[in-house]
Amino acid sequence: MVNNLTTSTGKAVVLGTMGGEALSALFDLRWMLVLIVVLIVADFWFGVSESLHKHEHFRFSRAGRRTCNKAVDYITYLILGSVLGLAIFEPLGWTNHVVTAAVGLGFGCVWEVDSIVGHVCELHGVKNRFSIKRFLIALMKKKDEDIGEAVEEAMKKE
Repeated sequence: MVNNLTTSTGKAVVLGTMGGEALSALFDLRWMLVLIVVLIVADFWFGVSESLHKHEHFRFSRAGRRTCNKAVDYITYLILGSVLGLAIFEPLGWTNHVVTAAVGLGFGCVWEVDSIVGHVCELHGVKNRFSIKRFLIALMKKKDEDIGEAVEEAMKKE
């Protein structure tokens, strides 16, 4: 009985400490969470506006599902960056978890801003000639044609 009590108390202490650290890390990242919400709502709004402007068939269920998937992806980038910062970069003294979370989220924000700019340009009739995705694919093709083609095909299927 004593051994069992000690084990459960130890687990409670560990979980309480880890839970407190996790909540503290999320509190540090609160403005990045707000940024995720703003970017996703803006992309949803401009994507719906573009579809209505083009008189395309539009389904809220599909748009909602894609929006939820984006939210999960970007929160995953944020948490992964934060966890890497807490587990690796802070103990080494290189940087803190907020910076690594910002870098992780930065990757997602690049794609989201590219999407928003594309929607806004389409709405206003501006021919958008620059895309970060197309630029990166061109760089990959320059380095290795096969890899660039594979990435381009994967992007077209989305």
